[in-house]
Formats: sequence, structure tokens, C-alpha cells
Amino acid sequence: MLAVDKLRKSFGGTVAADDVSFPLAAGGSLGLVGESGSGKTTIARMLVGLVTPDSGTITIGGRARGAKERGREARLRRAREIQIVFQDPYVSLDPRLTATQCLHTALALHGRERSRAAELLDQVGLGSREAAARPHQLSGGQRQRLAIARALAVEPAVLILDEAVAALDVSIQAQILELLARVRRESGVALLFVSHDLAVVRHLCDEALVLHRGVVVEHGPVEQVLADPRHPYTRSLLDSVPHPGWDPAHVTRWDGARR
Repeated sequence: MLAVDKLRKSFGGTVAADDVSFPLAAGGSLGLVGESGSGKTTIARMLVGLVTPDSGTITIGGRARGAKERGREARLRRAREIQIVFQDPYVSLDPRLTATQCLHTALALHGRERSRAAELLDQVGLGSREAAARPHQLSGGQRQRLAIARALAVEPAVLILDEAVAALDVSIQAQILELLARVRRESGVALLFVSHDLAVVRHLCDEALVLHRGVVVEHGPVEQVLADPRHPYTRSLLDSVPHPGWDPAHVTRWDGARR
């Protein structure tokens, strides 16, 4: 469904992504893993079109996503290919619109029936009370559910989730992860999950891709990568996760200069 080949992006003298390549199958789920500054969000923003790559290609459904496409129809087609849900949905939701009005706007823009709004709200576990609420009247978890519903309204082939549960309480995280797993099963949408939380990636993803300073250092089935990592940086990430008997003073940090 999605093929990324040799993506590169630099900001001034800093290389945020370097020679990044990976596939994402239709209905599959891939976790982009790495500490802050590893290039995860830059890659996600290049995929959705918010950042232009210096070089490399992004292909979806066999068609290259060109940066020079212009016109309303081209923009809408690109939006239907890939949608993104951010860590803080509040900044991307119109504070003047109720949840139902938010979905009506997205559906009408893409020529979908407005009547689907109630179905989408139900799909993400929001009821009639939340349907009439504006973003400031919703909890963090409810706003994230609404952001997911709005993304699903255009029936995207790929849904990117950029640290989409990082700011939520653990119990709410679990609910959102279960929701995403169910949506994937029912709709067949492919998920690209950007996260530094290895437990979340293990729960939701089939494959994991580990990034360090913009470079892919490991990629494979999630259980293999997280249970038997081959790269020292991946092992350092796993060693950094608190567990019984864990001593932060003994955590080995991998220095990229040693790769």
C-alpha cells in the first residue's frame, strides 16, 4: 500500500532523516520507534505532505505522491490517501464546532454523506452527549477519539498516529489502542504508529522500525525486534524501560559514534 524509498530531509546542518526506506502493506501496522530527535515526526510529516523531502520517493497504491501537485481535487485525493492524528488533537479541532459539525465538515468536503457522522461517532465510542459538545467540553481521550473519527471520515488508505496516546492516562491509552486495533480489523486501514513507547508499539504493531538520528538501525517483526534486538541502540532503548530490579544508573546508553 505504502512504499517509502530513500527519504532524506535536513534542516540547516541537521539531518533529520537519511536514506529512510520501508514498506507498509494494506491493512498492516508499523511502529516508528526512537527517542526524541530520532526523526520519527519528520518522516510522518513528509508522508502526509506537511514537510517536503530533500530527496527520495513516497508511493501509495502504486502512485507517487508528488510535491508539485496543485488544485483542489489533487489535494483532496492526497488527503484520502493518508490522514494523520497528532499527539494533541485540541490544536487541530475547530473550537467553534461540535463533534457532529466537525465530522459534517470533513464528510461534505470529500463528498461523503453527512449521515455517516453518527456512525463514525459510534465507531469511536462517542455518544449523543459528546456529539453535541465542542472540543473544550470533551476530555483528552474524547478529543482523541473525535480526531480519529474525523480522519476515518475520508476513508484513508493509511492512518498515521503521531504519539497519539502519549499525553493520555494509562487507562485511556488502553481504550484508544483497543479502538485502533478494532478499526484496523473492521476497515482494513493501514496504521503507521509513531511512538517512543515500546509497550504501545508491541501491543498495536506487526512490525517495528527503529530510528537513531534519522537513520534506520533495525526493522523487522515487532516481537523479533523487541524480544531479540540485533542492534545496540535497540537494546539500549529496551534497557531504558523500567522493570523489576531496574537500576537507571546501570542503563547503557548507546552512542551513535559507535555504530
